[in-house]
Amino acid sequence: MRLGLLRRGLGQGLLGLAALTGLASVPAIAQTPSEGAATTVVVSGGGNRSLFKIALPKLLGDDATSASVVATESRDLTLSSLFQVLDPASFTANLAAEGSGIDPASWRNVGAEGVVKGSAFPRGSTVHLELNLFVVSRGADAVLKKSYDVPVGGVRGAVHQFDNEVVKWLTGTAGSFGTDLVFSATTGRGQKGIFEVGSDGEGVTRLQTVSNVALAPAIGPGGVYYSGGLPDGRYALFKVGNPVAVLQQAGLIFGVAFGAGKMALVVSQGGQSDIYVGNPDGTAMSKITQGGLNTHPAFGPAGQLAYVSNGGGGNPQIYVDGKRASWSGTYNMAPTWCNDPEGTKLVYMGRAGATWDIFSGDPGGGQASMKRLTQDQGSNTYPACSPDGRSVAFFSSRGGLYLMNNQGQNQQKIASVNGESLRWQ
Repeated sequence: MRLGLLRRGLGQGLLGLAALTGLASVPAIAQTPSEGAATTVVVSGGGNRSLFKIALPKLLGDDATSASVVATESRDLTLSSLFQVLDPASFTANLAAEGSGIDPASWRNVGAEGVVKGSAFPRGSTVHLELNLFVVSRGADAVLKKSYDVPVGGVRGAVHQFDNEVVKWLTGTAGSFGTDLVFSATTGRGQKGIFEVGSDGEGVTRLQTVSNVALAPAIGPGGVYYSGGLPDGRYALFKVGNPVAVLQQAGLIFGVAFGAGKMALVVSQGGQSDIYVGNPDGTAMSKITQGGLNTHPAFGPAGQLAYVSNGGGGNPQIYVDGKRASWSGTYNMAPTWCNDPEGTKLVYMGRAGATWDIFSGDPGGGQASMKRLTQDQGSNTYPACSPDGRSVAFFSSRGGLYLMNNQGQNQQKIASVNGESLRWQ
């Protein structure tokens, strides 16, 4: 059934200091705007899922707000890998006569399965926005109606909320539009900063840090945490917005992860790095690895802990709770968890030949469960999975930050930035 669904009744750290400070050298962040709302769908791989055809006509009311709403809707739904947004030039419906409703036959004639209509009217410093989803096979009544009263600058945020509701109505699980990604990027010779960008590639922002060497951001209680260099050469754990280190430890703190009510910390000392696990405030920490290089911790949805280890001397591989979980690539790192509809997957970057690619697999599975999501498309690094599990973001040598679905399809550049240690909030 379309989208697998359509509602019932509707047919880190280091691995040697070089790994934490970049793959050889990471280009400085490009201070250029994202690609904008116009996006070409490129489907790679052999998927056979049919996309839901949706029309996004102009809203009633204010023209400028309507243009912003339609552009945001179009970009969200296209990036989701679930929809085919129809060309407005193909619309044959009499929009003036229809008003805020639809004539199902007119939209059926152009192949539309869904139509979003609405209105946008300024009210002083706010905008009253009404958005309605129509499913053509259901007739002239809207199946989803939402209204928002937001500041002028909050229109895009309201549209993201509505788009999440559209995806939820169709699939049962809301989308992740309007969320943010954080990453570390080179800002100058020997310097790194922490950046944030919207999940649609809009609004690249540098976050305030106390150090000009800020590494390995992670999402934790109340905000974004990172490893920051101190004047005496040590690295401590900081939180964005707090000028004082929230945790210092003997050795160098080179990474952190939060999940399942716990914190995992990467501490480098004496040429080795180990992972410690304890309470989110840094108390009751216990070492869970025994020497070698152990980095890039990431908690899974059931409290599992994935991390990278060289096993005391071998090539770095992904481990989950002490058991090896990666079987493709000669050098694997940067694991992230993805709530794939087919079950929880572990997604990571692996070196295959001279380049890096993105792989996924069952966290407890063997080599047969491994799937390569990128191939022969440059070097692709540092994956991060969306909260809804449908999308994977990653950096690519093709020129910036890319997004694809969790099967490796619909790869699209969303922003002209490069970096490392990507995390999805």
